[in-house]
Amino acid sequence: MQSVTPQEKPEEKGNGIGIIILNVFLAIITILLLGYIAYKNGYINLDNILNLKQTEETQENDTEEESDQTEESTMDIFDGEYISAITPDDWSIQEYEDGDGTDMLVEGVTYTGLTGIKIFKGDEKVMEIGAVSGIGFVGCSELALFDDSNPEYNQDQKDMNDEVGMELNTVDYTDTEYSEFVFLGKEMRRINNDLYYDTENDNSYFEPQCEKGFMTLTGISFVDSYEYEGYAYYFKITEETAEVDLTILDSILASITIN
Repeated sequence: MQSVTPQEKPEEKGNGIGIIILNVFLAIITILLLGYIAYKNGYINLDNILNLKQTEETQENDTEEESDQTEESTMDIFDGEYISAITPDDWSIQEYEDGDGTDMLVEGVTYTGLTGIKIFKGDEKVMEIGAVSGIGFVGCSELALFDDSNPEYNQDQKDMNDEVGMELNTVDYTDTEYSEFVFLGKEMRRINNDLYYDTENDNSYFEPQCEKGFMTLTGISFVDSYEYEGYAYYFKITEETAEVDLTILDSILASITIN
């Protein structure tokens, strides 16, 4: 008696895969035919689709260009006799010379050179910088403390005050946020309306000036009638200035260069 061997299962599996592939192929052909028929009968307009895509890309490019142009158009360059700076178009800078723009010079003495700078937003004064002469300082009137203050520097200020019989007053900013920028080579920190600069740039500490509101400027000076050249200036930010405008002021000060 002979035995009959049944068909192998792999062949049935192979036939099933072939049927699936054929069905997928037929489905693709059907979709393509339907799409072609729709296109021929005007239900699909490829030109409109392509134009829509191009229009979207053009609008995106135009928007980016307009944004760049708007950003560029909102900034002005101030080019004065002594300094240059970049300002928003609604801000302005005014230079003063030969004794004008300050009330901290000696009466009866004539001066030449830059003696004042004022920064305005519209008609409102935001900051003024003025020449100082005839004013002396003894000891350390007030010392600001930061988280990167130099203990040795602080001790030196205390020792100096002890010698002249002054008490060292400190302001603790160790946990206070501040803005930071460079103004005419000086590392500056602003806390609200107060400005401090690092008196020593060759180390990792921040050692602020003791006379808040005063600094010596590099590259800017004035000369009196006795041929004494002065570098000391006071600086004052208007109290009611909004924080957003203070941030803009930081950027203006950081952009200032000497002509």
